[in-house]
Amino acid sequence: MKKIIIATAITGLFIVGCAEKPMATSVVDLAGNKKVIGWQDNNNTTDVKKVEVKEVKVVKCEPIKDSDNDGVPDNIDKCPNTPENMLVDHNGCPIITTLRLNFDFNKAVVKKIYYPELQKVAEILKNNPNLKIEVAGHTDNIGSDEYNLKLSQKRAEAVKNILVNKFGIDPSRIVAKGYGEKYPLVPNTTETNRALNRRVEIVNITNKQ
Repeated sequence: MKKIIIATAITGLFIVGCAEKPMATSVVDLAGNKKVIGWQDNNNTTDVKKVEVKEVKVVKCEPIKDSDNDGVPDNIDKCPNTPENMLVDHNGCPIITTLRLNFDFNKAVVKKIYYPELQKVAEILKNNPNLKIEVAGHTDNIGSDEYNLKLSQKRAEAVKNILVNKFGIDPSRIVAKGYGEKYPLVPNTTETNRALNRRVEIVNITNKQ
């Protein structure tokens, strides 16, 4: 009997304890029934202060100006007036190394299909008088090293002459240099690859030491 009485007493205490301190049902309860800033008690809305907005200030954001539409804002663009659709670096200066002109076998004649691209290069140089470029000539591996070196130089000079004579660029801003077969773009293993290696590349050397 004693065991049963003790168990009942303990149970009774547990129930009484729960009744005296019920579970918290809101942030207010958790805070000890004190008012919590920003908390709205749905059961007592009279204590809630209304916040009145007297004035709303509209801040206008000026659009970032990019006059040449190259994606680089004017305030950090070091090469303004870049022609449309020309790749540029983070300074807004044109990346000219992507321009390659290919030549027929054993020829140093610039094909007219490349004239529009050369005109774009000329526009860049005119709009950015500090820029300097290297016109680098290359060949495939057919022929002697000495012959290919001379042929690559002729190709570089041919491109430079078009930029100077047709588009009016100061020749002092263009370095024409032949590299022969020394730097193939792809292995000279097929006729297609050799055709790709018969090329001239235009490289921005403005900041080259």
